[in-house]
Amino acid sequence: MSTKSKLAKSIRLALVFGAASTTILASNAAFAEEAADAESVERIQVTGSRIKRTDLESPVPVTIIGRIDIAEMGALNVADILNASPVSIAGTDQSNSAFTTSAVGLNTTQLRGIGSARTLILVNGRRFVSGMSPNDGYAVDLNSIPAAMIERIEILKSASSAIYGSDAIAGVVNIITRSGYDGVEVNVTGGTSSESDRNKQSFNVTSGNAWDTGSVVLAIGYDNDKGLKALDRDISSLDQAVTLDDAGNEVITELFSSFPPAGRVGGYNTDGTAFDGAQNASSDRFNRAAFRQLITPLERKYAAVTIHQEISDNVEYFAEFNYNNAKTNGSTTEPTPFRTNDVYQPARGGTGGISMSNPMVPQGLRDALLADGLTMDDNIPNVVRRMVELGARSTDVQRDTVRVVNGVDWQINDDWAFNSYLTWGKTSQTQENGGQVNTERAEQAFDVGFNDNGILECNSELARIQGCVPLNIFGAGTITQAAADYVIAPAKSVGVVEQFVVSASVTGELPLELSGGNVQVAFGYEHRLEQASFAAGAFAQVGATSSNSSRPTGGSFTSDDVYFEALLPLLDNLELDLAARYADHSITDDDTTWNVGLQYTPIEGLMLRASAASAIRTPNVGDLFQGRGQTFATLTDPCAGVTAAGGSIAQNNCLTIPAIAARVAEHGSFELTQSELQGIGGTVGGNPAVEPETSDSFSAGFVWQIMDGLSMTADYYDIAIEGAIRTTLRNDVISRCYDLAPGTFDPACAGAVLRDLNGALSEVHSGTSNENDLDTVGFDVELNYTTDFMGGAFGADFIYNHVNEWLQTSIEDGSVIDFAGEARFPDNTANLNLRYSINDMAFSWRMRYVGSTVDSVNESNFNFTTGDPLVAFNEFDAEVYHDLSATYFLTDNVTGTLTIRNALDTEPQAAPQGFNSSSPGINTVTEIFDVTGRYFQASVTMKF
Repeated sequence: MSTKSKLAKSIRLALVFGAASTTILASNAAFAEEAADAESVERIQVTGSRIKRTDLESPVPVTIIGRIDIAEMGALNVADILNASPVSIAGTDQSNSAFTTSAVGLNTTQLRGIGSARTLILVNGRRFVSGMSPNDGYAVDLNSIPAAMIERIEILKSASSAIYGSDAIAGVVNIITRSGYDGVEVNVTGGTSSESDRNKQSFNVTSGNAWDTGSVVLAIGYDNDKGLKALDRDISSLDQAVTLDDAGNEVITELFSSFPPAGRVGGYNTDGTAFDGAQNASSDRFNRAAFRQLITPLERKYAAVTIHQEISDNVEYFAEFNYNNAKTNGSTTEPTPFRTNDVYQPARGGTGGISMSNPMVPQGLRDALLADGLTMDDNIPNVVRRMVELGARSTDVQRDTVRVVNGVDWQINDDWAFNSYLTWGKTSQTQENGGQVNTERAEQAFDVGFNDNGILECNSELARIQGCVPLNIFGAGTITQAAADYVIAPAKSVGVVEQFVVSASVTGELPLELSGGNVQVAFGYEHRLEQASFAAGAFAQVGATSSNSSRPTGGSFTSDDVYFEALLPLLDNLELDLAARYADHSITDDDTTWNVGLQYTPIEGLMLRASAASAIRTPNVGDLFQGRGQTFATLTDPCAGVTAAGGSIAQNNCLTIPAIAARVAEHGSFELTQSELQGIGGTVGGNPAVEPETSDSFSAGFVWQIMDGLSMTADYYDIAIEGAIRTTLRNDVISRCYDLAPGTFDPACAGAVLRDLNGALSEVHSGTSNENDLDTVGFDVELNYTTDFMGGAFGADFIYNHVNEWLQTSIEDGSVIDFAGEARFPDNTANLNLRYSINDMAFSWRMRYVGSTVDSVNESNFNFTTGDPLVAFNEFDAEVYHDLSATYFLTDNVTGTLTIRNALDTEPQAAPQGFNSSSPGINTVTEIFDVTGRYFQASVTMKF
């Protein structure tokens, strides 16, 4: 046996007994049988290559998560499996999406923390349709792939666009489903936390039948995760923020909303008394957390089928069908924070506010405002109020995902094979939102007067016919049910994502023999169509609600790719792997990507490997065609405060604008009113001119069979991305425009900036663009150990990732930020999994480690007292989570498993308002900290 073959055998055994985790539920005899089976495999396909090989290792590193790993974790969702790995972190999850609208309830993952859109998710080596509405981005919703159907997950930790096409920048997650199963398997799982909440139930049936010429596997199931309300945990039961005490020390304090249920005008309550602020007078307090979700509920129903059938001795037909229905009913946030600017501000076409003479205005408030200098001819500026009478804002989302695969495998002869398939997938999302205010009706309900009978009513007769009654927002509990019914604006939005792929490839051996054997090649063609649309509710599309207006999204693109791969066995112990792909994109034109890999076995038991690759991420439908959505986010006018003396380039440019120069001449400076500061509208949306992201990556490492039962892999990686796509901040849009030399300055900024007749900003528009370069460098280490121990079998797996740097470089100004060590970019993560099986029992102890991190590396957080960056509260301690699992084989066909996750009940660390890494209403970093607490789960599996 050659050196390479001996190493291949050792690696196969290591993976069978280690990373693939097939040992813990097997006897010693089964171990030997599986090893023999592994040794008999002649050629297998490894993720990251289309060429079938004689060993499991390739020039690029792959981590394997086996079916038993999934059982040990008690995972009901693929996201729980992937996001527990040191090389990946949650993108969108059931907590950080809780405050969003159309993304609520999604579960996505991202390798290397580079982004979900840069992590390609495959199922059986083929693309899976996105589960996100295009206005939110592009990523596979892992809710759509039932864990019961998974055989193993292979994580390719390297760019691979030359093999798989666009999006494989950070790497590839290839989910391999079960096939060839014969029998019926029923699994029932239930779980609850030590607080007796977040109850979960799961029931699934897997049935398979295998015959001489084919097989079919069917899985159907139902999962229900009840989620958690923010009130269910101390960490999220109140809004929190960091303030300074009298000694100047940072302390976490309660934070209440400045939109009270009784209403407020500037520094006054609506009865005219002084408003004492969000943290003082109890009558002003409103706890937003009382209405929020810590973990959104998720209900899933799914079905999956895999079919293999020989058509002839050398032709096999295969098919896959997936259906998933996911619902997030009952997700809520606090009632609408309403402001009369939503009705009257100029950016929405309004001309003022509620009149001082309006009969609903309390006399105490009127007197206070008159004392401040307003007159009876004035309008009251920006009344704000929490609309509790309309109830919580609700978001009920239903996503239906369907995917169909049909294909054939043709073994042409002993050396050549042909594969062809087509896939079609579609995700339909229906979303219903409640609790918003119809601003057009609110304006009618503010326009009121007394009729001949002395009864207050809406002045418009047509509005009265439509149900209009006065909307009194001055005071607590002043909105009647009839008024609430009239102004409430239920909204329904619909999103659709569709994917169609046709692929054909040929693999085989050329009659060209090198020192190590014949040259093997693969080449093929792929056509991919992506199309998507999203339409917000009718009121939102025309800006007639208290939420921002949103135009529809719609668009499509195609990509026609040809690719080639060659495996050159230069020597018996030296292989060179080459791959290239040419893609013709209907929007961004053509791109070429390549991979080069080398693996060398200098001595028995040691393999050295290295790879280099270029990769791309072409913009998705949202990047290109997202409909313009309105925004009123805080914006700084570079002309604010400018005087006739000018100064900076931007200030000098401001003085060339006639309206600003006139105000400076009249008042000495360009001072903005509060309404001018707060009323700066604008839109953000897609950009058809955005370019593809490109990347260059390199990895190098080794695979070492240290001794029988003990193997080690270590790999260094460097991923550099140019032109990363993101939405340009509106502040960046205007600052870049105004910092231009006077001869090239355009006050309209090519249509992106609009000022009113008084020179004040009224609109600033932005969109997607190629904003940054990204570069991450680090290394991975894996150790796998198995041995016989005290009459049983013991196994240990250790996986470690260290991030040396995670750089973001601005294309515009060249500024560099190293995010390595931030909470969402931890620089040290590791898993240690210990397993022991004996007779009819198996045990596992899984430890997940996240090293100490900081909230912000660039002072982008702040305390609420002075607005200065956090110091003492900028740090998070290292954390270790412990999960325990015990399995007992009651009979050959009945298995019971008990899992305890977060066995030590480790509480999450605080990251309240003002923190860089927190999400609204959560007060922690759910991507790395567990918010559920100790969790018990029991599972029974029966086979027939």
